[in-house]
Amino acid sequence: MKSLIIAKKEILDLTRDRRTLMFMFGFPLLFMPLFFIGGMSYVKQAQEKAVEKNLKIVIYGGEYAPEINKAFSDISDITILNDINKDSIENYIQEELIDAAIYIDKNYQIAISNNKQAQLQLQFKGTDSFGVTQERISRIIKNVEKEIIKNRAKDLQLDINILTAFNFKILNVASEKEIIGKSAGGYLPYFLILLGFMGALYPALDLGAGEKERGTLETLLSSPASRLDIVIGKVIVVTLSALASSLSAIIGIFLSFKANPQIPTQMISLFDDIINVTTILTVFSLIIPICVFFASILLAISIYAKSFKEAQTISAPFQFLIIIPVLLTLLPGTELNAYTALVPILNVSLATKEVIAGSITTFYMIEVFLSLFAYAGLSIMWCVYSFNQEGTIFRN
Repeated sequence: MKSLIIAKKEILDLTRDRRTLMFMFGFPLLFMPLFFIGGMSYVKQAQEKAVEKNLKIVIYGGEYAPEINKAFSDISDITILNDINKDSIENYIQEELIDAAIYIDKNYQIAISNNKQAQLQLQFKGTDSFGVTQERISRIIKNVEKEIIKNRAKDLQLDINILTAFNFKILNVASEKEIIGKSAGGYLPYFLILLGFMGALYPALDLGAGEKERGTLETLLSSPASRLDIVIGKVIVVTLSALASSLSAIIGIFLSFKANPQIPTQMISLFDDIINVTTILTVFSLIIPICVFFASILLAISIYAKSFKEAQTISAPFQFLIIIPVLLTLLPGTELNAYTALVPILNVSLATKEVIAGSITTFYMIEVFLSLFAYAGLSIMWCVYSFNQEGTIFRN
């Protein structure tokens, strides 16, 4: 009961701090819509710009392949440049003065006439936007190739289908929900965990090192509440702050999809099917123990530190330690199994992805929850131990 009284007192103090409220609510609610709407708008504009861009290319040996030269000449948004020295072409491409160069072998016509493969080479800069340059040029080359193959089949009196051994149909048994969950679901825990950590960071540092600097920690220690009550009360407050930040992120994501006019109606309908009440509650239940873990670790660091500045310095590396396991979730082949379910932070990310995809298994879900509660319990014990050390509290 005393823990709740302390928690209530700390919450009142934190709510008077505008910076804390900004980190808890303002930043996630503003950041998530700006990130999604702004990011999607930028990507869409960049793709359209790349597709509509007037390509500047050089064709060496175009006289040997008039059909290829004509195929590119007939495209209105492609400009063929002449009189550029071969020795300078790589620098031109690197400096993006031209987009690509096509090299046609002088024996092109001989090879084509003898039903052999003609030698072509494409030189371009692979870092161009979305690989559009290679895709556009390759598509034109493929169209010319199809016409040559068609003529060869006709000359040889062959059915064009004889050149295709298979009628290969691909049937994907995964639902759209599972596909999106597996691909895009890995990004959700990235924001929830990171913002949860950020939401816990400032209150934890303020309730430990901040109170040391203000001289209010001694007053709290002289109260009838035990040190366990004090720690539990502070952990509750920091955890609620982290959860509020994560919840604000979820609301921000929801508003981003609803308010973005560029998202097709079919995608919004699918999003509504994926992000339902059950999914949100399940994901949120995974976030709770990890937020307790963050709160306890950061509070222990804050109690140990001599000052607020030192607490910030010590806690800074933890941000990178958190990002690494979350980023592993985005790598191909990283799946939830009996081993990854035991790795803190990584297990939350992978489980969240599986929950969104609707493919989570009960066994792994139980294992993730048990491991998370174990880590949360151990972190609270460590925090209580640190708070019970006189040398730690009054370290100077």
